[in-house]
Amino acid sequence: MVKINSLRKAPMSALVSVLVLVALSGCATTMGASSVERGQSLSPKAQLYADYVSARYASNLNDAASRSAYFSRAFARRPHDLDLGQKALAAAINNGESALARALSIEILALDETDGTARAVMGANALAKGRYKKALEYLADANAGIGIENFNTLMRGWAHIGLGDRSAAKITFADMKGGKYFEFIGNMQQAIIDMQEGDIEAAIKTFAEIDKVNLAPIESTLAQARGYMLRGEKDKALDVLNTYADANGGSLTGPIRFTLDAINAGQKLPWKLTPAQSASRAVTEPAFRYYGAQQQFESAETFLRIALELDPENDKARLFLGSVLEQVDRNEDAMNEYARIGQLSPFSVSARLSESDILFGEDKNEEGIKVLESIQETHPSRVTQGSLGRAYLILEDYEKALPYYEALIADMSEDELKKNPQVKYLRGICLERLGRWEEAVTDFEFVLKYNPDDADVLNYLGYTWVDKGVNLTKAFAMIEKAVELEPTSGAIIDSLGWAHYKLGRYGQARINLEEAAERSPTSATIIDHLGDVYWKLGRRKEASYQWERALSLDPTDKELKAIKAKLKGGLRAAVQ
Repeated sequence: MVKINSLRKAPMSALVSVLVLVALSGCATTMGASSVERGQSLSPKAQLYADYVSARYASNLNDAASRSAYFSRAFARRPHDLDLGQKALAAAINNGESALARALSIEILALDETDGTARAVMGANALAKGRYKKALEYLADANAGIGIENFNTLMRGWAHIGLGDRSAAKITFADMKGGKYFEFIGNMQQAIIDMQEGDIEAAIKTFAEIDKVNLAPIESTLAQARGYMLRGEKDKALDVLNTYADANGGSLTGPIRFTLDAINAGQKLPWKLTPAQSASRAVTEPAFRYYGAQQQFESAETFLRIALELDPENDKARLFLGSVLEQVDRNEDAMNEYARIGQLSPFSVSARLSESDILFGEDKNEEGIKVLESIQETHPSRVTQGSLGRAYLILEDYEKALPYYEALIADMSEDELKKNPQVKYLRGICLERLGRWEEAVTDFEFVLKYNPDDADVLNYLGYTWVDKGVNLTKAFAMIEKAVELEPTSGAIIDSLGWAHYKLGRYGQARINLEEAAERSPTSATIIDHLGDVYWKLGRRKEASYQWERALSLDPTDKELKAIKAKLKGGLRAAVQ
């Protein structure tokens, strides 16, 4: 993953100064470059332009703090420019500057009282403080556009609940615009109200309709459980939670497991959410599932931050926010959000796994492993065991990976393994790499017995047999089936080419391996194989070129040794 951290860490003033000077040097009507060189101060127009250019440049660097600072300065210099104010507001929100966002919102609403984002900021603040009448004033429908108004409508409905007006709230939620998705989001709020108010029959009917479309199954389940617990119906709460857990592999971590464990342990949780907390959860789902799914990341971030304004303890919104920040290469900001999710949070495991993913992506492998080991120590589960096993597997430390997969398999019943045999495949890889081939084959064949269309296992076992020169007919059939299942996989097409190569069919091998190299041009193994087949076809210079390429693509130690030998003495010199 290519990063621009070195640029991010440079002072923005230094980064921008050259750009601004160059841009201004061509603006003779504003000022000349010579005046800048003499140290004279910029004219108001030039300073405005400099701030604006700096803000845009900061945006290109994903520097949220500098972007906010420069847009705010520019708006202060030109306070009647609505577009500039809106840019400053968006930048302040997305830098998490709540106080600045509120100040800018007041100025923007003085210019345009229908501005939906400014009303959302002010309405969320009023709602969070329990000022429900003021919240309704800010959140009144001002035709600012369906996207923003849907979120404002969700907050407006919960402000009505704060005032004790259930009827007005339900009418508000029933008036959601923007299609079926938001219609169901509105219906969910009505069901939550019914559940809280004791209208169980109506609530369950609506939740059933929502669950059919799989809109927000975790939130639906939690809302029903909270409603039952408010009524003192612990058994019904446990039943709805266990039903969800049983259908989802036991829900080993996360809010469902957290709530189940808390109820079983007799812990008292805040079953009655405040209007602001309910609004925060209502906003969180569409912010991430709707805008995030459409890759409208700035909008997703804006409303996730509003969700956190409503309820700073909404760790689901914080987790989603971190994910959005990762999508726009703001990993440092994402790490800061994950770090704010504490060890006692229902989302602690997810936060730590996300942190480790970022660290591994930045080649900070030791730090990533430490995070995983820490969460395994504090929140041990199959999820954390599997994550550690996979981390060591990717790092090619098979001796350390193997015990985690051994423990997982020992903890699973035969029926669980039959339904989810993937763990056997991963253990098989470790065993094969550690030279325990017969045991590995047993694991691979177990997977194929219960999942005969697993292309990865078909490919792995078939390729390894081909490479060893055994069971070639069976191996060839397995690889061909894998290609049929995954016709665009470079790794699997490489296996087919390698099978032809082992059988001496160099012409066909070349065709397959060239296609594999085109699909996976950064695979050292595939490029190495292509070099081998070129050598067999007498294309010696092309073979050497491919081997040189393979050297630059992070080959394994074994591949590295063989490639270096081939570059010195040709294919026969390779270490077998």
